[in-house]
Amino acid sequence: MSLFSELKRRNVLRVAAAYVAVAWLVIQVTETLFPVFGFSDAAIRGVVILLAIGFLPAVISAWAFELTPQGLIRDSEVDRSSPTIKAMGRRLDRLVIVALALALGYFALDKFLLDPARDEAREQAIAEAAREQGRDEAIRESEAERASRPMVAVLPFATVGGGDESGFFAAGVHDDLLTRLAQLQSVRVISRTSVMEYRGTDRNIREIGTALGADVILEGGVQSAGERIRINAQLIDASNDEHLWAETYDRELTIANIFEVQTEIARAITTALSATLTAQDDAALSVIPTENMAAYRAFRRAVDIAEARSTWLREEYREALEEAVALDPNFTRAWAELAGYLTHANYYFEHDPELTQRAEEVVEHLRTIAPESADYLMAQAFYVYYIARDYDAAYELTIPAMARAPSDARILELRSWIQRRQGDFEGRLDTLRLIRMLDPRDQSYAGGLISSLMRLRRFEEARVELERVDFEHPRLDYWRLMLELREHRDLERWADELIALAEPLLEPRVWFPRAWLAYVAKRDFNGAEALVEAMPEPDTSGGHTMDYYFLKPAYQIPTLWLLGREEALAEVLADAREAIDAFEAPEGMRFDYVQNLDMALITAAEGNAEDTERRIGRLLNAPERDLAARQGYISDACGILAMSGAAKAAVACMRTAMDEPSEFMPFLDPYLAFYDPIREEPAFVELLAELENETRGQ
Repeated sequence: MSLFSELKRRNVLRVAAAYVAVAWLVIQVTETLFPVFGFSDAAIRGVVILLAIGFLPAVISAWAFELTPQGLIRDSEVDRSSPTIKAMGRRLDRLVIVALALALGYFALDKFLLDPARDEAREQAIAEAAREQGRDEAIRESEAERASRPMVAVLPFATVGGGDESGFFAAGVHDDLLTRLAQLQSVRVISRTSVMEYRGTDRNIREIGTALGADVILEGGVQSAGERIRINAQLIDASNDEHLWAETYDRELTIANIFEVQTEIARAITTALSATLTAQDDAALSVIPTENMAAYRAFRRAVDIAEARSTWLREEYREALEEAVALDPNFTRAWAELAGYLTHANYYFEHDPELTQRAEEVVEHLRTIAPESADYLMAQAFYVYYIARDYDAAYELTIPAMARAPSDARILELRSWIQRRQGDFEGRLDTLRLIRMLDPRDQSYAGGLISSLMRLRRFEEARVELERVDFEHPRLDYWRLMLELREHRDLERWADELIALAEPLLEPRVWFPRAWLAYVAKRDFNGAEALVEAMPEPDTSGGHTMDYYFLKPAYQIPTLWLLGREEALAEVLADAREAIDAFEAPEGMRFDYVQNLDMALITAAEGNAEDTERRIGRLLNAPERDLAARQGYISDACGILAMSGAAKAAVACMRTAMDEPSEFMPFLDPYLAFYDPIREEPAFVELLAELENETRGQ
């Protein structure tokens, strides 16, 4: 008998075929499932090796033994003519057929359903990685290219006699010169905010250059007398105090002459720095913003009003700008500022039709008179961002705007706002870092960068950024305290330090919530109540957003709930429900907070877990989410769920909050009293154990 016939007679071929089919199926399933459960490629290789090793014993066993109803019997003892043995052979044939069918079925499933999905996911991952790499490379190239251009700091111009008029023109020359330099490709310029602290300073140039990261410092003075104006300027090397250039300009006092002097100074700076002006630079420097002195004075009055950010939405600011553009319809800078005011005010006042119409008129007028200007692009971006709320289109507009004004931090600031709304928090970090280079002394940008890192839970990077800041500000101190809490985990110590920081600065929408949270964290609920009682009623005259109306009840309700004062709580809850029911949202206003978060707080305080969970779920799972606001409200949402006793939903919310950028701090939030109702629940205990294990391993 031939070897092949003997292998067939002893069922070796059948067993080998079945083994190969089953092994192939096992390998395919292993490759699919092991990565899901976190097993590495080494585990998959181990399965393949074991199956390969097992093949030889399987065929040897098939040669030596026969499978019968009585078990394995030596082949020499088997009666091949027995019907039972023949039936076992047929069963083995069916087993082989079934194994092959399963293998082929899984092959078809994998080939036509699973594999395309994996390929698509892999392609998306590769594309995303390529985009990230491309963006990172673009940022590195941008930063390298920026670093190759000299950085200029223009100190506030001094007043040299002449009284108020000299002071007026000194401020104007300084601001206008910064604006002109910001449009140049050949140099970079430090923003106004960062240089203003050096007005009249006696610090030496080297110290200022180091603090600002500037290569050269421009300082000067202005004197006006009658119909004449004298402007002097000198450029100094920040590394060695060497004077690179100096000039005095004595001209007739006209706006055209003032702008011409600024152009000459800008050209002299680039010449002294051996920088080459591009064609775009020449075109930018050739533009005279206005030749109308009255229009210029009205514009400068608006700038003075806007200098304090809290007064930016004042009506007199708009009136001054409207006066400027009425006096000179070609004053593009005034038109751009007016567009910024109208679009922002429109957003603040929730789509006022009069503001919308006027904003559209302003943007269209700018398109008519200066369609290629940075002023028009900025105005258009503001309109698309604040009114149309098309964030992708607004972002695209910032690209050519930055090309026309590379050192204008305002454009980068707008880009950072857009990126928040887009949910591009990593991109926003890159933008904030660029802003910090142009405006290194502005606490709002420093705080914005550090708070963004904290929300992304990149705590060590936040610490490094804090160490780089060489100026004090309460906002930065707050994040220092938060990082210290992460280390020492002493809530009472953190709360006392935060109260000491916050109470002198109490303001309803900024520091009050932090001081109140500090009292809650140290479980001094009476202190929290006293703070709420002393809180003034909100001033709603400036707008009509619901969170302003609901501000005080939002703290009264959890405070009374923590104190267990049921009667007082019931009264506040009834008033709060009435206020929400009576509130009419302006057209276009997102009503998520009122319908869901604020009402969820009420139902949580009432102990209605089901309704609370439903409302929070509706807010967190809404298809059109406000990704910027979500960073803040998701931590509130988790605490509200815990108050209601919805343990599983609260834990799921906490995990979500830790998986995305948010204000949820894992070393603070879970230890607050809001979570006491679920503190013994297994899901919460498990999560807390995970957090503490991470703490020990950090």
